[in-house]
Amino acid sequence: MAKRPTIILVPALLCDSRLYGGVKSGLESDFDVQIADTGQDDSIEAMACRLLEMAPERFALAGNSMGGYVALAAARMAPARVSHLALMGTNAHADNVAAREKREQAIRLAEGSKFGTFVDGYVDGALNPETAHEFGPILRAMARDLGADVLVRQQRAIMDRADMRAELAAMYLPTLVLYGEMDALAPLSVHEDMADALPNADLEIVPGCGHLIPLEQPVAVVAALRTLMAR
Repeated sequence: MAKRPTIILVPALLCDSRLYGGVKSGLESDFDVQIADTGQDDSIEAMACRLLEMAPERFALAGNSMGGYVALAAARMAPARVSHLALMGTNAHADNVAAREKREQAIRLAEGSKFGTFVDGYVDGALNPETAHEFGPILRAMARDLGADVLVRQQRAIMDRADMRAELAAMYLPTLVLYGEMDALAPLSVHEDMADALPNADLEIVPGCGHLIPLEQPVAVVAALRTLMAR
C-alpha cells in the first residue's frame, strides 16, 4: 500500500491545532496531516528547524499568517523536501517600522499583565466581524491556553524575521496563495505581489473571510489544498 502524502499545517500567532480542526478532519482521509509546534521558539528560523526535524523526508506545507513565515523559511532551508506550499493570510516581507512598533506594544502589554487587552484587539482584527461571535471564543481559548510568554516569543520572532521577497523567484514548487476577502491585517496587494513573484503560484480569494482563513472557512481551505496537492 502506497504511503499517504504528508501535509504539515503551521499555526498563526497565538494559535494551535484548533486553528486547523476543520481542515485536518477534511483532509485526513487521504493525507497524513500534522500540526507544527510554533510555541517554543523565539525565531522563525528556529520554528522552521523544529518543523524540519520532526517532518518526514518529503511533505507539503501550509501556513497561516505567522505560519506562512515559518513555511517560507522551511521551504528555503529544505527545498528538496517540500513538495507543495500554501501561504494563507501572510506575506514575504520583513516588518517595517510601524509594524515593529505595534509588536513592541503587544510585548509591553503582555509583560505588563495586560495580555487580555492584546487578545481583545487581536480577535477584533483577525476575524470577519460578522463571524466573530462564532470563532472569537475559539481564538480566545487558544490565546488563553498558550499565554503571554508564547505571545512575547512569537512577536519577537515575527519582528526579527528575514525579508523573503528575493527568495521567491527560486521557489518553483506548486504554490497556493490564499487571501481572505475581509482580511484587515494583511492586504490583498501583498498576496498579489507574492503570487506574482512565485514562479508556480495560484492566487485564490476566499469570500467573506478574515485573516484566520483555516478557522473561518475550513471547507474552502480543504478544497483549495486538495486542488494544490493534485498539481
